[in-house]
Amino acid sequence: MQVIDKNSAVPYYLQLAEILRREIGERESRHQVYQLPSENELSARHGITRTTVRRALDLLEREGWIYREKGKGSFAAVRRVEHELTKLVSTTEDMRERGWSLTTRLISLEQIAAPPPIARALEIPEGAPCYKLCRLRLVDGVPISLQTPYLPVALCPRLEENDLTASLYRLLESRYGLRLWTGHETLRARCALPHEQKLLEVPRCVPVMYMERVTYAVTGEPVEYLEAVWRGDRYDFKVTLSRPQS
Repeated sequence: MQVIDKNSAVPYYLQLAEILRREIGERESRHQVYQLPSENELSARHGITRTTVRRALDLLEREGWIYREKGKGSFAAVRRVEHELTKLVSTTEDMRERGWSLTTRLISLEQIAAPPPIARALEIPEGAPCYKLCRLRLVDGVPISLQTPYLPVALCPRLEENDLTASLYRLLESRYGLRLWTGHETLRARCALPHEQKLLEVPRCVPVMYMERVTYAVTGEPVEYLEAVWRGDRYDFKVTLSRPQS
């Protein structure tokens, strides 16, 4: 157990905040819900005042590490998933890199005649056959995203014969030779629709992040038109910005 170093020049509240960050991180890696010790317990454990403990907890709350419930104490905030917008990576690959447990539930698969917006996005004739695949993605058993990719049948015939709960991008690359290279993505906030509320297990009218993406192969050919809904309380989109040189 880590304790505050009284000989350090670092303020006690900052030391305590860092100790608690590490404890929260360790329990997250083991997928454990974590209630922090009480202010009295932390004060006694580290030999500091409750005022110092409160400063550390205030800092962690502002940073989003914890939340407080009156009369109950402080709790580690629900773990949020961060997605780097500058990378084209499948959800399966993304979660595997993090060491998190991702499962996929196949909701539906059907072959449809491409409506005008999807036909334009995929650069195929209106009414051309395409697959509409709907999948629910869960992290540690908690739904985080409902994803609906549209794929031209001509590019991936007999798609239904494959395991559609595994990585779709890996399937497209390994079986159909479609090496994915880039994508154009649009994000917007909106309220969850009734069927999305049910599958994502969120309250009525809760905000979600809605995403549209066209994914292209190295040849420049559109391979996928994706509509995805992400839980706003579980998922963050992250991007690195650079100031242009004048």
